[in-house]
Amino acid sequence: KQMQLSEGADLIELAIIGGWQVVVKKGDFQKSDIAVYCEIDSWIPHEIAPFLTKPGHEPKEYEGIKGQRLKTIRLRGELSQGLLLKLSDCVDKIGCTSSAILVENSDVSEWLGIIKWEAPEPAANLRGEAKGNFPSQFPKTDQERLQNLSRKLEQWIESEELFEVTEKLEGSSMTCYLLKDGTFGVCSRNLDLKRDENNTFWKAAIKFDVEAKMKAFYGEFPEVDVALQGELIGEGIQGNIYKLEGHEYRVFDIVEEGGVYVDPTFRRLAVRAMGLLHA
Repeated sequence: KQMQLSEGADLIELAIIGGWQVVVKKGDFQKSDIAVYCEIDSWIPHEIAPFLTKPGHEPKEYEGIKGQRLKTIRLRGELSQGLLLKLSDCVDKIGCTSSAILVENSDVSEWLGIIKWEAPEPAANLRGEAKGNFPSQFPKTDQERLQNLSRKLEQWIESEELFEVTEKLEGSSMTCYLLKDGTFGVCSRNLDLKRDENNTFWKAAIKFDVEAKMKAFYGEFPEVDVALQGELIGEGIQGNIYKLEGHEYRVFDIVEEGGVYVDPTFRRLAVRAMGLLHA
């Protein structure tokens, strides 16, 4: 990591970890120190960082763990993305002396009891009733944050890789798939949903005639299992920041069985040919 003095703030510094920056107390860390970095949306147990709970308040609880969620904040005007902890402090508080976690770039979240915070389940009409788990032949829409890919990004830029820039929409992940046997399905972020015209995902798929459009483009029985992955935005979803009436389904990926993503140029042409909207 690199240290950088924050202008106008005598008692703090910025610690740079990959593509992240965290406000820390001046002098707490030196360049190349081994430390524990917790990124935003981590749920930190109270025992690890009791100072995250305001004095006079009780820690919150999530998944049975008392603690706090990490959010992006500003401290003395500086953006702070996550939390940086001294490894020695973590060892002292947990009472573990295992040397296995001393290796740089190790994942110590399980050892420290740190889990990922997930937003509460949406309303029942959006959540729907599960037919099963998300289809295993397709990857879920979880994408790694760019800040965690800073080293790879440097390599990609050096090798003159081409990049596609799209907008991250504030909606809910929606996948529509068509299997080789002609089966059509609709998924939320984690589940394959039963057909239900009262469910928001299925209602959108029916409204935009996604099944017929996919079958017209790929055939009633495609050569490979294929899925459209996109974002459902509009009323009742993430505050509807776009002020839409009703809903829109905007596709950002087309993926085939085995996790094969189609070329972005073909994807855009395919989405347009199907009469759907691209992200």
